[in-house]
Amino acid sequence: MTDREIKTQWLGRGRPLRLRLIGLYAERAERWSRAEYAGIRCDGTSGTSGNATERRLDALAVTEAEIASVERELAVVEAEIRAAIEQVHRPLFQTYLRMRFLGYRTEPQIAEEIGYSISHVKGYIRLGALDAVKLNTR
Repeated sequence: MTDREIKTQWLGRGRPLRLRLIGLYAERAERWSRAEYAGIRCDGTSGTSGNATERRLDALAVTEAEIASVERELAVVEAEIRAAIEQVHRPLFQTYLRMRFLGYRTEPQIAEEIGYSISHVKGYIRLGALDAVKLNTR
């Protein structure tokens, strides 16, 4: 792996965690809906046994715990990435790195937002930004 590939991989560690959180939030919404629905029937009387409702609430609690764990892990990873980006001296490179690795934007989105061509962002800005990052992982 080249130095730039290593840096890109290290800086990109937050994306899988962010995607995992999105999935967990959706799972939580589904479990919450099922837990709320579990004990209610159309006539207003109790619809299921307590065990079924308890199982649904237990599943919701497990999902909540996993969300909390991933959120903590993501906060640590993003703090490390933010610290590495803050060491870059050129504001343009910092902007690119923040947008790409903390804002999770694509290079075309970045180009549009900062007013540069996509080829300039993918070439000079990306390469310069990655070269400017100094990792203390070795």
